[in-house]
Amino acid sequence: KPSPKLTLSVGPNFMNSVTTAQYVDSVDDATAVDTYGGRYVFGTIDQKQLTLTTRVNMIFSNRHSLQIFMQPLLSAGDYEDFKELAKPRTFDFLHYNNPTSLLTYDAEAGEYTADPDRDGPAPSFTFDDPDFNVKSLRLNAVFRWELKPGTAFYAVWTREQQDDSNPGRFSAAHDAMKLFSAPGDDIFLVKLAYWLGR
Repeated sequence: KPSPKLTLSVGPNFMNSVTTAQYVDSVDDATAVDTYGGRYVFGTIDQKQLTLTTRVNMIFSNRHSLQIFMQPLLSAGDYEDFKELAKPRTFDFLHYNNPTSLLTYDAEAGEYTADPDRDGPAPSFTFDDPDFNVKSLRLNAVFRWELKPGTAFYAVWTREQQDDSNPGRFSAAHDAMKLFSAPGDDIFLVKLAYWLGR
């Protein structure tokens, strides 16, 4: 609180988590008898997320004030070790790309092709690369002007912007630059609350 008229709150938060079995996709396959005719694809995800929630309250006078809320978010997830559920109600998996199965990646199409049993009867199938990199910004600014007791004018500015480039790779500095240069949507609203007194 730099002064009685200014309050600033900044809440940085960083998270890094690894989940060994994150659901990715499912396909129908009559040869998958152990899982009742379906193949359920999972992957190991390494996810990093950084947020910086910021609030600013400024009081210009007993009739004028400004409130600002800003929440930038940087979040990236990198998937690897793709596998399928071996049996229902278990945590057992059949890993792809080994002597009994095959997994290939088409970088241009951004998708994987899995062959669960190589030359066996099971058909191959594809699924999209689940890697992601989401950079988003939400900003709200509210100006309040009390014209007279019970009567107030509000001006509101809302901005949202997002960038999804560089999926799977997290770099705080690079992602922040991409975020603040990304195109966004702006909404402006005004409101007048007028008190009809006697």
